[in-house]
Amino acid sequence: MPPLLYEDPVLLRGDLHKHAALLACESFQFAAGIVAVPLNASEFALAARCYPIVFADTNEMLPLAVTGLSDGSNLFVDEEGRWTDGAYVPAYVRRYPFLPVTTPKSDALMLAIDRPRLVERDGIVAADANGLFDGDNASPLAARALDFCERYHRDHLRTAEFVAGLQERDLLETRRADIRLPDQSQFRIDGFRMIDRTKLRALPDDRLGDWFRKGWLDLAALAETAQANWQTLLDRHAAQRGTTAKPAPARRQSSRKRADA
Repeated sequence: MPPLLYEDPVLLRGDLHKHAALLACESFQFAAGIVAVPLNASEFALAARCYPIVFADTNEMLPLAVTGLSDGSNLFVDEEGRWTDGAYVPAYVRRYPFLPVTTPKSDALMLAIDRPRLVERDGIVAADANGLFDGDNASPLAARALDFCERYHRDHLRTAEFVAGLQERDLLETRRADIRLPDQSQFRIDGFRMIDRTKLRALPDDRLGDWFRKGWLDLAALAETAQANWQTLLDRHAAQRGTTAKPAPARRQSSRKRADA
């Protein structure tokens, strides 16, 4: 199954894509149907101004910027495909349609692209701004894309290390929120985890000192601060319906089914 946003990633190769070009698109319409975007640790400070930051309720438990509610609509992308002015655009979205890939035998990163954004032309000239190869070499566009993907990948590895530390101490707790709007419609937001503050504060002093030096306590604080942005999502959703809403506190997930589930 391809990664989120991608339909059919294909590895860029000079022998196969000598005349390949990027199908230019300035719209974020491709991200209009996602309600959570993968987030790297270096983005927490900027993302925390706009989105709730949670952790995926999957084996990897990687951070996510929540961009919508359970109706499958990104509340930060309008009908014209424009991202909300002034809102931080996560690097995962800005990376699209490119993707870093590795092979089992090497740690070297290679560049892939989502096939729907790849076009083939006969006799494309090197001066074409959207060209992906300049003779046998990567074009300036492809080189910039690879550099961005390499930096993203390094940040992803640092983020995974942070999450592994949280998992090791069992600090990521499953949560859900039940929301009722004034028009009586309801939302249940689940499938996410949050840092358990009580367990975090109970860590041994030597571990807290180590996490402080690594900057992990700052990341935990930013994730906690970002929870205030649930109100932003609710206000955006309610504005579309001409109502107002108040957020319900995120609750610990119970193994027992509630009567209102």
